[in-house]
Amino acid sequence: MKIKVLGTGCRKCKALLAATEEAVKSTGVKADIEYVTDMMQIAETGLLSTPGLMIDSKIVSSGKILEAQAIAELIEKNK
Repeated sequence: MKIKVLGTGCRKCKALLAATEEAVKSTGVKADIEYVTDMMQIAETGLLSTPGLMIDSKIVSSGKILEAQAIAELIEKNK
């Protein structure tokens, strides 16, 4: 599984990254987490507001910080 956290490096984006890392640990899913801060790469994904979360090239959240539990549910749903 490939998970991308998309953001500009702001506090909210880093909070989403930390929650994502926690969710991956709690689910035990083998996943590569990538933190993308390059605005050109973010624009190419079609994300309209940061922070964003992608699971296997699909945008599953944008513009908000999710709790680790909510991210874990998205991971399970998108396995």
